[in-house]
Amino acid sequence: MVITVTLNPAMDKTLSIDNFSLGNVNRISKIRYDIGGKGINVSKVLKNFDIDSNCTGFLGGIWKETFNSELNKRGISNKFVKINDDTRTNTKIVDYLNETYTDINEAGPNVTKSEMNQFLENFKELCKQGDIVVISGGVSPSISKDIYRKLIKIAKEQGAFVILDADGELLKEGIKENPDVIKPNEHELELLLNKSIENEDAIIQESKRLINNGIGKILISMGHRGAIYVTKNSVNYCKGLKVPVKSTVGAGDSMVAALVYSKINNFTDEETLKYAVASGTAAVCLEGTDACTMEQVNGYLDQLNVESRR
Repeated sequence: MVITVTLNPAMDKTLSIDNFSLGNVNRISKIRYDIGGKGINVSKVLKNFDIDSNCTGFLGGIWKETFNSELNKRGISNKFVKINDDTRTNTKIVDYLNETYTDINEAGPNVTKSEMNQFLENFKELCKQGDIVVISGGVSPSISKDIYRKLIKIAKEQGAFVILDADGELLKEGIKENPDVIKPNEHELELLLNKSIENEDAIIQESKRLINNGIGKILISMGHRGAIYVTKNSVNYCKGLKVPVKSTVGAGDSMVAALVYSKINNFTDEETLKYAVASGTAAVCLEGTDACTMEQVNGYLDQLNVESRR
């Protein structure tokens, strides 16, 4: 089973505004709502890849039933812990005319100690030998920054394969339990290392050092420039494609879904990287946090080339 963890879900509200002007009255040309949060986004993509998953985390307030209804409609299993506070709303402002994408994200609800304890009990019951556990996204201010470290420890003790997609202190703490794969972008890698990284060679060297310290594999996303995939046995680079961008939200989550898909299908490192970049490319061509399909991903595979950087 694939388990995705989303401790701070959000209703993603996307506003399309041509020539968005700060401080002035703006007219919305289109509005859409998508259930979101990085783990949920991964599950949405996996479902389109014909892979079942089980979502878990926290849900509460006015959006709880909307999330449950939408997940059930998509055929995605879920075991969220009900909280008293409200699940947050994140607002995305997309200006196609000026090609700008603005995110306004709420901090998230208060999670009580008893609600957290219930989640930890449920999580331990969910994780089984051979499962793939995806832990991704941020947490609300009420949750300790070492939570991912705790979850990775639980999952690995149960014999699960763990993919971590986080940043800041959550990533710093999480890697102490040596997840099997992490997926930072360039900026997140710099924050983790507390240093600027000048070029791709530096990215590779720093990634190798992290792997020598116990992390299994590292996928570094670099936006339109593509991605680098560093493992114990290989270093591969895949250049990005120039495509019309409709939304940057969910691209990284689609890449994580590709990591899961590749693990299940026993892909090589080269194949894994190609599918990850193709999935991220397909995602940015969709509005809001709409989930890409395998058909869309396949449309980009032949256009991508993976280069060995040993």
